[in-house]
Amino acid sequence: MDQETYCELCRNTCIALGIGDIDSLANEGYLSIEGINIQFIFDEMFFNDRILCVCEIGIIKEELKEKILESLLMLNFLTGSKTTGVFAVDPITQCASFVVTLINPENLSADQLADLLRCYISRNLFLQKTLFMSGELSLPIDCDNSEFDNLSKNWQLA
Repeated sequence: MDQETYCELCRNTCIALGIGDIDSLANEGYLSIEGINIQFIFDEMFFNDRILCVCEIGIIKEELKEKILESLLMLNFLTGSKTTGVFAVDPITQCASFVVTLINPENLSADQLADLLRCYISRNLFLQKTLFMSGELSLPIDCDNSEFDNLSKNWQLA
């Protein structure tokens, strides 16, 4: 994927998501939906076959830190991989994020990418309302979008 194709995918994804500033993701690598900050990292020179997508969940409260970290590790154990996503914590800010590598993004349509982002946002909002408020994890955390599995299978193949 070249920079021009990446920018076009980002713009069309913003249109599919109903984002007013359709250049925000392509030009700045960031956007925010329902309070969830999303960052795309793309490097045409070194990693032109992937986009790293980082979706912030939120700051971990000190009093819930142990329970939250234990739950995030369990989720990584049960579901995590580079192409299905993992949960990570910035050691400086204590902000937890969901991180996924989108392999061969040229195989994704803007509508498919928008659907994936909606699913990630739904999952992160659910975690904010449950785990990050009480320290208790309620499963399952996947969104109800039945196409999520089909979408992820289509773009995971390297």
